[in-house]
Amino acid sequence: MSIEIKPIDLHFFDFFVELALDNYYLERTSVGALQANVERSYFVNNLKSLLTDGTGCMALENGKIVGYLAFSCIDVNHTGEKEATSPLYGYGIRHVERGKVIGKLFTSLAANLCEHYVQHLNINVYAHDSEVLWTYIASSFAMDTTDVVRDVHSSIHAEPLDYVFREVDKQELLAYQDTIIELYRQLINHLRLSPVFYHCQDFLPIENRFDDFLSDTLKIFAVFDKDKLIGMINAEPVDNGFAAYDGDAMSMGDVFIEPQYRGKGIGEALLKFANDELLKIGVKRLFVTHGTINPTARGFWDNHFDNFSYALTRQIDTDMLGKIALF
Repeated sequence: MSIEIKPIDLHFFDFFVELALDNYYLERTSVGALQANVERSYFVNNLKSLLTDGTGCMALENGKIVGYLAFSCIDVNHTGEKEATSPLYGYGIRHVERGKVIGKLFTSLAANLCEHYVQHLNINVYAHDSEVLWTYIASSFAMDTTDVVRDVHSSIHAEPLDYVFREVDKQELLAYQDTIIELYRQLINHLRLSPVFYHCQDFLPIENRFDDFLSDTLKIFAVFDKDKLIGMINAEPVDNGFAAYDGDAMSMGDVFIEPQYRGKGIGEALLKFANDELLKIGVKRLFVTHGTINPTARGFWDNHFDNFSYALTRQIDTDMLGKIALF
């Protein structure tokens, strides 16, 4: 395979859009819950911005484009490091050797990014694009988060439980404010411990997060032991990615269950209740993003949802930034 790597040429923009759409529909052959007719304008608008303002390159074989890869503008993260991100629409391949094509594209772009002192790289890949995924993993990328989806018409099996499940309004939430803050605190502390070790700084101070639950677009489903709130889950319109253009989709947030009530199937029963209630109002798909390092999250969400993308991350050694001196 003789592949030539060149800078992105926007004269071929329409073809890059087709490659991005190819990726989506290829993933949909493995994940049927994804929307059958994804919004093309999402790819057109976001890809144009990415290729115009970011940095990218294209792969050619015998003068024919067989792939592209692009990263966003270089940014500075919360630790002061330069970082760049390749979103899910940031790559496209039309070649039988997908891993080799993405490998050559990444080799070229990574050299350019490191010369500009970019230390933190983030890449999003479709979950069933195995050759591409494993090429990145073999290049020392680690999984960070995953996006999952389910068709709400697919049933969730949960044992009948002697608890009350219902949707609660904002006024009722105010009456349970202290309980909800404590539930949130328990979740944060769980994430800070082994094996997750997530700093959770973005969620602090915990008391200030209560207002998030009072959003007009948020639906709260709760479970009660008599009049005691012992768990909750929320759903809201999707606000990012191609699913934000899907009027039949909603995004689910974290599941909060009182520690002494865990292990009784309440979380699963609460998910089933929320799923069935959302089905009644016309929702067809539910999306969740969760951390791959959290075994509790993986065990819960992946039992009822299908993975369709992974966010990968890699930290470059500071000694390898800038123009690399050769010996």
